[in-house]
Amino acid sequence: MKISRLGIVANVNKDEMKRILEDVVSLVPEGVSLVGPADTAALLPGGRIEAAPDLGGCDAAVALGGDGTFLRAARIVEHQQIPLLGIKVRSLGFLTEDDPKEAMRDLFSGRCVVQERMRLEMTVEDGDPGEVYTALNDVVVHGAGVSRVLHLSTYVDDMLLGEYCADGVIVSTPTGSTAYSLAAGGPILNPVTMEAFILTPLSPHSLSVRPVVVGAGETLTIELVEGAEETLITIDGQQVCSLEPGRRVVLRRSGLVTRLLVAGQYNFYDLVRRKLQWGGVLRRR
Repeated sequence: MKISRLGIVANVNKDEMKRILEDVVSLVPEGVSLVGPADTAALLPGGRIEAAPDLGGCDAAVALGGDGTFLRAARIVEHQQIPLLGIKVRSLGFLTEDDPKEAMRDLFSGRCVVQERMRLEMTVEDGDPGEVYTALNDVVVHGAGVSRVLHLSTYVDDMLLGEYCADGVIVSTPTGSTAYSLAAGGPILNPVTMEAFILTPLSPHSLSVRPVVVGAGETLTIELVEGAEETLITIDGQQVCSLEPGRRVVLRRSGLVTRLLVAGQYNFYDLVRRKLQWGGVLRRR
């Protein structure tokens, strides 16, 4: 991959970000122009990074921070589908590389591999027909305020799947299966080899309600029969919209993908074991 224009999105709320950004920029070869959001560009004086509302025209982009920063960057480039490299800063960073120097070296030496990660498309029936949201990780329907229990009906391709009361539901992609869905009891799916969605209930009021894996070619519909004091839809923890009783949330595979740049030795199961401490044995030998 030849890179002549590189996008950078940084988490400016981290205290040490200015220094880290300077270090990362110093690893960019001469002749490569840099562009980023206004808050990122403002961290470095002298116009080293061109401020722009989007990263159009970039050959690749780098997200500096944790998975939240990566999700923000993925939303910025979702329509251009620019390859995106994540570099973690003081966080777990399941979507990000650990070592900035090694990651930048791999990027410019051509040792990074592009993985196409599926995105989830979400619309609200009877809502604004122009409002289409996409998510790399998950879409969450949840209550807010004092009374948060929701009465929900779920459908797969117009067939009733189940009706139940819960604090909400998470609809996750395989990429998001190691995030909020996992914390709520959902299964882990390999995002490199599997294409599906996970429907994970939040604190359901029935022992018979458990996570369900739905094929990526199917359409999942969630109807809000009775809402909480306020019912919200949160997309990738980045965007929020309200949901009124009687409305339906329709979720399907998006035509867009996120092109994730990873190190050539990437292995999903190795990542799960290392970063989530999966399968640890408590006894000593």
